[in-house]
Amino acid sequence: MDKRSPVRPDSPARPDIEDKTQAERAYRLMREDIVTGALPPDLKLKIEMLRDRYQIGAGPLREALARLSGEYLVQMQGQRGFVVAPMSATDAREIGHLRKIFEADALAQSIPAGDVAWEERVITTYHRLERLELADRQGVEQMSEWERLNHDFHEALVSACASTWLLRMRAMMFRHHERYRRLSRAKTVMTRDIHLEHRALLDAALDRNVDRAAEVIRRHIEHTTGAVVAALARDPAVDAPARATGTD
Repeated sequence: MDKRSPVRPDSPARPDIEDKTQAERAYRLMREDIVTGALPPDLKLKIEMLRDRYQIGAGPLREALARLSGEYLVQMQGQRGFVVAPMSATDAREIGHLRKIFEADALAQSIPAGDVAWEERVITTYHRLERLELADRQGVEQMSEWERLNHDFHEALVSACASTWLLRMRAMMFRHHERYRRLSRAKTVMTRDIHLEHRALLDAALDRNVDRAAEVIRRHIEHTTGAVVAALARDPAVDAPARATGTD
C-alpha cells in the first residue's frame, strides 16, 4: 500500500500576507514622494488618486496612510480624509533645534564608547558618502542615494551610544528633518560645501574630540535650518520642496 501523501495543488497566496506586502510598498512609495515633494505639502490624498498613481488597492493605501499619519508626514482631517503635512519655518526651526540636541548628545555618548569596529564602520560609511558627494555636485543629482548614504554615516557615528531612548528620539528627528534637508540642499549647493562639513565631523570623531564633534554637528544642522527658513521666507507656499531636489 502506497503510504505517500497525495499530491496537493499549490496553496494560493494568503490575502493577509499580500495586503501587508502591498501596504509596505504603498508606505515606502508615498513616503518617498512626500519627502521629495512629488506629493507637495497640503495636498489632499484622495484614495482614487493614490490608486491611479501607485496601482495599489484601497485597503493597503489606507493602512499606509495611517502609518504615515503616525509619523506626522500626513494629517488626518476627520471625515475628510488625509492631506500631506505642511512645511513651515516654525517647524523647520523646532525640528532642527531638537535634532541638534539629540544628535550632539548621542555623539557625546558614542564617541568615547566606540571600539575598533565602530571606527571601521564610521570610516567605511564616510568614504561611500564622500565618493557620491565628490562625483555628483555633493549628491544633489542623486538625492535619494545621497540621503541613504548620509543616513548610514550619521547612524554609524552614534552607533556606540548606549541609550536606547536617546537613539529613538534622535532617529525620529532625523527622519522628520529629511524633507527640510532636501529643500536646504537644493538651495545651498553652490554656496555650502557639505563634503567639508562631513570631513570635519569624521576627523573630530576619530580624534575622540567630543566637544569639537558636538560643535561641528550643531553648526552643520544650524546651516540647514537657516537655509530652509530663508527659502520658506522667499516662498511661503513652498509647495514643492524637492521640485528642485533635497542637507544634512
